[in-house]
Amino acid sequence: MLKCIAFDMDDTLLSINLSAFIAVFAKDEATLLADVGRKNPLATFASLTGVMLDLNNNSRSDDDTRTNRAFFDAEIERRCGVALADPVVADAFTYYEREVLPGRNDAIIAARPRPGALEAVDRALDRGYTVALLTNPSFSEACIRTRMGWGSLTDIPFKLVTYMENTTRVKPSPTYYLACAETLGFAPEEILMVGNDPKRDFPTPDCGIQTAYVGHGRRPVRATWAGSMEEFARSFDEVEERFAAYAERRLLDIVQDTSVGH
Repeated sequence: MLKCIAFDMDDTLLSINLSAFIAVFAKDEATLLADVGRKNPLATFASLTGVMLDLNNNSRSDDDTRTNRAFFDAEIERRCGVALADPVVADAFTYYEREVLPGRNDAIIAARPRPGALEAVDRALDRGYTVALLTNPSFSEACIRTRMGWGSLTDIPFKLVTYMENTTRVKPSPTYYLACAETLGFAPEEILMVGNDPKRDFPTPDCGIQTAYVGHGRRPVRATWAGSMEEFARSFDEVEERFAAYAERRLLDIVQDTSVGH
């Protein structure tokens, strides 16, 4: 039974030129890192982008239980010699992400609510579903809340918003998704993920969470439902029916596999 609808943010609820945003963000933070650590700006940029890549690739051992924030900070200190956890340094980066970054949204980044996004969240809430914002947690809370502001998402009662500080993996790791399900208090089979990324918004390997695809490319084979965000907002009856049918098929497959095994 569907109980929780979890939304991705970038290009799902928030229209944004994500590549342009990441380029601006990485350049600004690398410059700040170079200033704080008195390092070469080009070297710090290379180190910062390398750590961001490792974080997004889940490049660490399975028994590493550090938060994404702790992993990121440790790698920056190892590669750049700057301790991001130092209160003075942390304050400088927090100030940038809370006070400066919000003003960096320009005509190129072009961040704004995606058509149909707020209507979709309102429809989910009206039907009594718990809603969560499972944006890829490769950025700090301050950075993610800045983008939430650009998408008019700040006042939505999300039960969970994921970011560096409260997660230990990023998408599409099932470790990330299962931890979110546990925090939300639902079984994976009770959650529908809504996202635009055919790779990251589908847990890999599958962990029981279904996904509604609102991207622009070819419909992924595993998608429970596919269409635009505006169509998703108008199609809740169909989405619920597809969710239930998919769950029933999966249950039958499990029963058949169990029968064959005996």
